[in-house]
Amino acid sequence: MIHRIAFTIAAAAVCTWTGAISDAGRARAQTAAGSIEGRVTFEGPPPRGTPVVESGGTQPTLHLDAAGGLQYTVVYLPDGRLSAASTPGTALTMDQRRFVFEPQVLAVRAGQSVRFTNSDPAGHNVRSRGPGPANVFSINTAPGAAAAHRRQFPTPIDGRPAELSCDIHPWMQAWIYVFDHDQFAVTEAGGRFRIDDVPAGRHRVAVRQPAGRLERDLAVDVRAGGTSHLDVRFTPADVGMPAR
Repeated sequence: MIHRIAFTIAAAAVCTWTGAISDAGRARAQTAAGSIEGRVTFEGPPPRGTPVVESGGTQPTLHLDAAGGLQYTVVYLPDGRLSAASTPGTALTMDQRRFVFEPQVLAVRAGQSVRFTNSDPAGHNVRSRGPGPANVFSINTAPGAAAAHRRQFPTPIDGRPAELSCDIHPWMQAWIYVFDHDQFAVTEAGGRFRIDDVPAGRHRVAVRQPAGRLERDLAVDVRAGGTSHLDVRFTPADVGMPAR
């Protein structure tokens, strides 16, 4: 299969950091790193969504804007490292609303908490299938989010996500990627992303959209103090079987 990949790598003008530097090592780390930013798009007819009888709507397989920007795509460095000032971050929320999971995809640091809520008038549950025994669980979520469940995902395994489903409404799907570093991003509504504090040098960048089984690995050169730009285009030929 021939993949069509459109990407450019351009080093932006070197940015000057104007904050006070009290540690020489921190200053050297700052100048030895750059950033990766870009956009992920889908060109052509997207795969069909799943009808949701209870709400009268549809659960999209791919979330696209009018220009083909692909939301909920995870972009990460398989060789990523923790930045000097990194912390696991505050808890993120995965809601059950209109009988679908929102958002479709989350990415978290290992040990970061995720709150599971239910905004529907009906009961749901959340079943997580790995990766790793510590990331396997099933919890009930009462109607109206009366009690939010908080879980941690401690075990990252080679970029494989935890797959979420609801046993009561089996079409409901979502995915949570767990990383032991902070060099990852999830694309916004227009398909855009940015990863900062990337060490200078050549890196492999992994692009994953689990609902459509879209996968792409690319090599990107990062210059110290610069920004490398990456545009990734998927087509219907790249769509795989649903990740179940």
